Amino acid sequence: MAPDLAYVFWHWPRPGVTVGAYKRKLGSFQSSLRAGRPDLVADLLSYRVDSLPWGPRDSPLFEDWYLVEGFSALGSLNDAAVTGSTKRFHDSVAGDYLKGAGGVFKRVLGGIPLREARYATWIEKTMGTPYQSYYEEVKELLGETKSDLWRRQMVLGPSPQFCVHSIEPLDFPENFRPFGAKIRAVVNPPP
Repeated sequence: MAPDLAYVFWHWPRPGVTVGAYKRKLGSFQSSLRAGRPDLVADLLSYRVDSLPWGPRDSPLFEDWYLVEGFSALGSLNDAAVTGSTKRFHDSVAGDYLKGAGGVFKRVLGGIPLREARYATWIEKTMGTPYQSYYEEVKELLGETKSDLWRRQMVLGPSPQFCVHSIEPLDFPENFRPFGAKIRAVVNPPP
């Protein structure tokens, strides 16, 4: 079972940088990170994402997921990304990026492997609803759908509070304020 904590980073290339070149540099960085610290990141991959409200309207959007063992691993992840043999790969892709935002998420339901997800549906909890009741309602709505539910931690990041990954598109009631995006794994270093 994969860890239930993830650092998520949304980013997009600056004008004039081709998507292919950006993906290659991102792949080199992630492969270097995996090779240099295989103990640090349980899984990582990057999705190419349809438009999201906090991303660009006219540029490709990428969403990286780094699964780690716990909050203490986040500091180690940060250090490993910008030091040692990984630094030059990080600096190469960072030189081509225009803007980004990050968040920390904890899995609270399900267990779909990130590599199998094809859709992300962002949803919100109605004010005043207890979390356990909300989780039960989401679980009932998902039924047998192969999916998971991630909850944003410590209000870190620009996204809504919850993300559901799934293999198929989902249809949530309006009170969840849902918006969905098709996601495609584009950088996928082997585990």
